[in-house]
Formats: sequence, C-alpha cells, structure tokens
Amino acid sequence: MILAGNVLAYACIDAGKNVCAMASYGAEVRGGTAKALISISDEEIDSPIITRPNLAMIMNAPSYIKYIDTILPGSVVIINSSIIETSLTKKSGLDIVGVDATNLAIRMGNIKVANIIMLGAMLKKTGILQPQAVVDGMKRAFYKTKRGLYYINESAFRMGFELI
Repeated sequence: MILAGNVLAYACIDAGKNVCAMASYGAEVRGGTAKALISISDEEIDSPIITRPNLAMIMNAPSYIKYIDTILPGSVVIINSSIIETSLTKKSGLDIVGVDATNLAIRMGNIKVANIIMLGAMLKKTGILQPQAVVDGMKRAFYKTKRGLYYINESAFRMGFELI
C-alpha cells in the first residue's frame, strides 16, 4: 500500500493537485497492516492528518478489521476480494468494490503488483485522475531503484482499470 500511495501522490503532483502524504506500517512482514494516507486537493491542504478517509483501498482482512469503521459513510472502498472474505464486507453505507487482485497478480507472475491492480480499479471507479497521470506517476516512483518493475506495474494498473 505504501508503494501504491507513492504512485498516487506522484500522479497527483504531476496533475497539478496539492498533495500531502503520510505512511505507517507495523513490524509485520507482507500481509500485516500498513497504511498510506494521501490528502488530495485543488486547494491548499491545512493538515496532513486524516481521521475519516473518504476513499480507501484495503488489501487484507487485518487491515479491513482495523480501518473499516474509520471510513466516512458513502465512500468508495476497494477491497482485495482474493483475501478478504465477503462475509466481512457487509458494512452498510459504503460503496464496497471487490477486486480479485492477488489472484490476478499471481496470474501475471508477480504477487506484488496486486496493489497496483487495485489502484487501477480505484481510479476507474472514482475518476479522480486521468489514467495517464498514474502511468507517469509510476515512472517517477520506479525511476531510481525499481526501473525493472515499471512495465509489469503499468500492465497491472491497466488491468485494474479495465476491470471496472
């Protein structure tokens, strides 16, 4: 989620938006709870603190349980339906969209792109940015240390975008 948040932040900056980003994660290995908080606005942002998000992507059940009650009613929530049981998602008042992200990422050959598949679905569902802005944001996010991962992530993003 941290990488997806970085890609989104870069994309928003490139699109001329004001952005404030914060990330936090526990000592757990992959699959634990982590969060990337991104404030996006056309106006100046007064505070980086987000207590009630109005959009969310949730990758796993521990994160769903921990964060779902903090999300504003009426918000879009993209969940990784490969991992989060649908019995957990009976939360009323939210627009919950399931994306089989982990299974799709495995079929692509790299489980680590599940987050970018979900990012593509989120952008299609919300329309908060043009897809090209995210592709450009990925170029910035992968430029220095992860250049070899750019192309599979671009494919993952486009796959997620086409799912919705």
